[in-house]
Amino acid sequence: MQIQGFTPEPLAQAATSSAPSQMQEEAKLQEACKEFETLFLNQMFAQMRKCAGSEGGGLMGGGQGEEMFQSMLDQERAKSWAQEGGVGLANILFQQMKDQQL
Repeated sequence: MQIQGFTPEPLAQAATSSAPSQMQEEAKLQEACKEFETLFLNQMFAQMRKCAGSEGGGLMGGGQGEEMFQSMLDQERAKSWAQEGGVGLANILFQQMKDQQL
């Protein structure tokens, strides 16, 4: 039975437009990989700083304030480095995960 003035085409179009596209999914995956690389680099910087020690009193004489500053500085450096390409970890993860989705 056909109802006059009603066609199912707009519903089909609405269903396909609400589903995320392949490009959107890839963009989300790429962003997640960059965030993971940022976390990895941040941890790497923290461990490097820990191994180097601060026998000389550090940049600002040591203390909790300097530790907080160094932590925030490492975080921003890691974020910046990852956004600029980093060490390539995000690209490798992206390719591996993208290949698994197909």
